[in-house]
Amino acid sequence: MKEGVPTSAGPEPHDAAGGPPRGRKVPAGLLLAVPLVLAVLAYARVLDGEFVFDDTAAIVENPATKDLGRLLDGVALPGPGRPVTDLTFALNYAFGGLEPWNFHVTNLAIHLGVVLLVFAFTRSVASRAGAERPGAIAVAVAGVFALHPLQTQAVSYVCQRSESLASGLYLATLLLLFEAERRGATWRGAAAWAGALLAFALGLGTKQIVMTAPLAYLLVGAALPGPAGAPPRKRPDARRVLLAGPLLVLAVVHGVASLRSLGGRSDVGFDLPGLGPLEYLLTQSRVIVLYLRLLFWPAGQNAEWDVAPSRAPGEPAVLGSTLLLLGLAGSAVWLVAWARGRTGARAAAARLSGLGALWFFLLLSVTSSVLPLADVMFEHRVYLASWGIFVGPAAWLAALAAERGPRARVVATGALVALWAALAAATHARNAVWETKEAFAREALEKSPGKARVYVTMGHALREKGRHAEAIRSYEAGLVRARAANDTRMEMQLLRNLGAAYEHAGRPAEAAAAFRAALAKGEHPDLLTNLAIAVLKLGDAGEAIRLARRALALAPDDVHATHTLGAILYQQGDLPGALPLLQRAAALDPDRPHFQVNLGRALADAGRRGEACAAWRRALSARIDPGLAADPIRAGGG
Repeated sequence: MKEGVPTSAGPEPHDAAGGPPRGRKVPAGLLLAVPLVLAVLAYARVLDGEFVFDDTAAIVENPATKDLGRLLDGVALPGPGRPVTDLTFALNYAFGGLEPWNFHVTNLAIHLGVVLLVFAFTRSVASRAGAERPGAIAVAVAGVFALHPLQTQAVSYVCQRSESLASGLYLATLLLLFEAERRGATWRGAAAWAGALLAFALGLGTKQIVMTAPLAYLLVGAALPGPAGAPPRKRPDARRVLLAGPLLVLAVVHGVASLRSLGGRSDVGFDLPGLGPLEYLLTQSRVIVLYLRLLFWPAGQNAEWDVAPSRAPGEPAVLGSTLLLLGLAGSAVWLVAWARGRTGARAAAARLSGLGALWFFLLLSVTSSVLPLADVMFEHRVYLASWGIFVGPAAWLAALAAERGPRARVVATGALVALWAALAAATHARNAVWETKEAFAREALEKSPGKARVYVTMGHALREKGRHAEAIRSYEAGLVRARAANDTRMEMQLLRNLGAAYEHAGRPAEAAAAFRAALAKGEHPDLLTNLAIAVLKLGDAGEAIRLARRALALAPDDVHATHTLGAILYQQGDLPGALPLLQRAAALDPDRPHFQVNLGRALADAGRRGEACAAWRRALSARIDPGLAADPIRAGGG
């Protein structure tokens, strides 16, 4: 009979060999359907949600997403970046364009797939730990993982698909390594190991957290006795090292390539302005404790956390957090050591609790150690790490229920279902923030009013609704905070957006002043392009052409610079110079209506009326967020 959770309350018979009781049970796989259905219901409200925040750069305005062939040509593993994630976005676009539901449904499907992998992984690990009912533990952990509201950022925020997809490949790698270990030197073992290597390589192209998968495999081997029923000769540590070794080498190669690629990045790296490795590590001690609090009590979630950096080890918050984390890590090691050589449900729970805590620290090591990231805290980073926190309580609850008999197991099952229902309700409520740009921005502004970037987010949402005066006020408020924090990068971004808001409001002189102020702090093609549009409206076509050419020279593939130069040349009567640029811009980003309109006009003037009509038809069906685009230049003429 399959493992599961007993539902009968009567005396439970034992088999002739004195094994575990064999009462009537609900199969674990069947019970798992409950949280899966609840997850679909909890996430249904966001399936048609808008693209928010970084979705614009990663998907909506990313030409690579709209050119599958070009993207495939650029995939190189185990190089830096996230080409596998980008490939999934390109496949979504090829299937349904920029319809948000297409991307959200894929994100939810990936999450549900990860839940199934969490179930399989937990059952395997619990069996290795010696648990009497590994299926019951697995379904409890998988259900909480599926429904916890802290997971919403990795599921409902489209561009954070990288987190959930990487987590699925992480678990697939481990499960295949387990199978390779179990099968040994056979063709099935070799096939399982090859599958693990492939899953690992794909994971590296999804997100850097997968680098720790070989270490997680070795951690499981060190903490747990080994595959259930395997003779001692089939589970030596040397075999695990041999299985994990090539993956570790691949991880090192990927890590070195990733570090080399950080040159010039202003959001990550050991030379991140104002945040060195030590300060980041000290800050993360507080952040990790906050993650733990949110896992146990997810009140006060925030899509845009504003965590002040810690500068000295002696800060009370740093000292308290560090002591707590050291105590947790020490307790984890003690539990694993105490359980070694012991049998029974409590020993299994101790092993799983210790392993879970160490897993939590290992998976957060990529984002929460010494490599500074400009955003010191994001909730999606704890997505797979949360497994380590969920598995311990589930194992102890299963052990206590087993000791107290079938009635206790019925009560535990009822409590578990009630917990799932509560988490589903909380997740459904939390997903309100991911429905619209404005909802996202308003929460960020309410909870992190001192963070300059939230005023950019709010300004974008207001510009999309044509509320340009309010957008201007939002950007100006953000400028005050960016200047107070001496954040030059954010000040440039706010000036760029302030200029765009002035432009949309019909105030080109003020727009030009904002763009020039930003350019005084650093040259950027987007600033040059926007300034070109502003000075053109002020009547200086010569400077506009010079600025647009300079932008295109700095970034030859920049779609805005390409279109802007083409549109200016067209307005000035240079059809031969304009047409190739307008064609290229429309090909790079076919979802901008004004790109297609201007191309159609140029084609019509060139006597190519059939192609012009085709461009105008594309304009009618194009979908883009107009408030986030550079102000469209409307070419004059027919």
